[in-house]
Amino acid sequence: MTDLTISCRARRIPDIERVIAAITFVLVLMMIAAPLLYLLYGSFRTGAPGDPNAIFTLESWQTVYGTWKYLSAFFNSMVVGATVAGLSVLLGIMLAWIIARTNAPWRRQLAPLLVLPLMISSLVTTLAWIALAAPNAGFINSLVRNVFGIRSLVDIYSFWGIVFVMVMHFSSYAFIPIYAALRSIDGTLEEASYMLGASPLRTAFRMTFPLIWPVLASAFLLIFILAAETFSVPHLLGASKGYHTLASNIFLDMSVEPGQPALAAAAGTMLLWIALVGTLWQRSIIRNAGRYVTIGGKGGRYHVTELGRWRWVATGFILLYLLLSVILPYLALILASLMKFVTSNITMNSFSLANYVKLFSGNFNQPIGNSLLFSLVGGLATTAICALVSYFIQRSRTAAGRFLDYAVIIPTVIPALVLGVGMVWAYVSIPLGIYGTAWILFLGYLTRYLGQGVRQSRAALIQISAELSEAGRMAGATPLRVLKDIVVPLLRPALISLWTVLFILIFMEISVTIILYGPRTQTLPTLLWSRMQGGYQTEAFAIAVVQATCVFAILFIADRLFGTLRNTLEHS
Repeated sequence: MTDLTISCRARRIPDIERVIAAITFVLVLMMIAAPLLYLLYGSFRTGAPGDPNAIFTLESWQTVYGTWKYLSAFFNSMVVGATVAGLSVLLGIMLAWIIARTNAPWRRQLAPLLVLPLMISSLVTTLAWIALAAPNAGFINSLVRNVFGIRSLVDIYSFWGIVFVMVMHFSSYAFIPIYAALRSIDGTLEEASYMLGASPLRTAFRMTFPLIWPVLASAFLLIFILAAETFSVPHLLGASKGYHTLASNIFLDMSVEPGQPALAAAAGTMLLWIALVGTLWQRSIIRNAGRYVTIGGKGGRYHVTELGRWRWVATGFILLYLLLSVILPYLALILASLMKFVTSNITMNSFSLANYVKLFSGNFNQPIGNSLLFSLVGGLATTAICALVSYFIQRSRTAAGRFLDYAVIIPTVIPALVLGVGMVWAYVSIPLGIYGTAWILFLGYLTRYLGQGVRQSRAALIQISAELSEAGRMAGATPLRVLKDIVVPLLRPALISLWTVLFILIFMEISVTIILYGPRTQTLPTLLWSRMQGGYQTEAFAIAVVQATCVFAILFIADRLFGTLRNTLEHS
């Protein structure tokens, strides 16, 4: 009787695991497919989502693909994306080479700090540089005017202002993978180059960087897609000069009354083509990367370049980047947030705590509470789901598992604004009753960060020997109990680090939230945006200070306890 019971139980256990894996597979696939399919559906409709009188038409496609307004915005997106990607990769190469391959002082201590710009939203960085470099009242121009009599030295409201702000933000995206690649190259070929009399600079450009070409190309394409999809920076710095990108046009179509969601959906398909072509090109590069066989594991020996007296210049370059991307913007935000109003004539009477008093009054408590709640609960839920999906992908030997492994990466290349528009069409049309509630925001955050979460949790999962899970199974534990009692405890440090990163990303997220939030689900980023658009700049600066301070505090605590910055640098 006992043997029969055990036999029946043994037959049921795989069934439970397969059922959970199948449910996970279907839900993830629907979560990704629904916004994309409904985005395409919406682009052929004449009315808003849920309009019973709407009919199918090609009018939106004709407008988007056949008028100068959208074609010029498409061209601007391509130019901004390519320029930002090229300069970010160049800056990332310089930073990574100094940190990984030279004897510059303090390089090991400074390396984790280069992740910080990645954790600060481009919207906050934009506001900081508006405070610093606005043509009339920016702190830099005010200082130059008072000291040298020059009316305006810099103007952040320009194409190059847009590029500068984005490069300060996106260079970290390039630095992280390039740094990892440079540490993995066997230094034998470089040493041979030095023995033949080549200079360090010539060796770097003729030997080192060609070896990591797939990494450079992948970083370029990722940043190109991210820069092309960003709407906040071009809108804030370019709209006043008539400079619009495709993303800013999509935002205007969704937010300015009367709304034109069908046009936004059609324009979203155009932005989606950019991401699709870039992703296919990236996959092609990766498939042909087998020729770069000199890149070894992390234990490989790499050459360290002696910079001599230039080593302090190299360290100064890193400090300059941190000054321009983090320190100076943060200090400018603090100073600007303490002003009663924006003015070029700054005196002691210009300062006040009124913006902070108003921010923490009853009127703004809800956005602050929403941001903390969404980040806490959304981060925990996304971490748990990503760990579960990673576990099933890791264990699966079926075609469904391999397909899910590819499917979860799709959201990382879907432009966030496009994802938001697709979710509007999907969840207004599907009668689930979640549109305008916190649930659609949770779903949006999960979809947006699913690929990143699965990638990081899988990197940690791979480090756990399969023998431990097999020992648990041999002792009679079910697969779910093995996951709960063996795998999760071993993953706890990595999962806490992942949750910290997701908390910060959700806390700072604007692109999906600005499309999906309702009157009762406003967050700090959307409050910041509304105050900035409404002309309340100093209030927006105060909100940005609160956001940035929260991020710095969380990162400091998490890094001290769990090494979050170092883990992000190693595993992103």
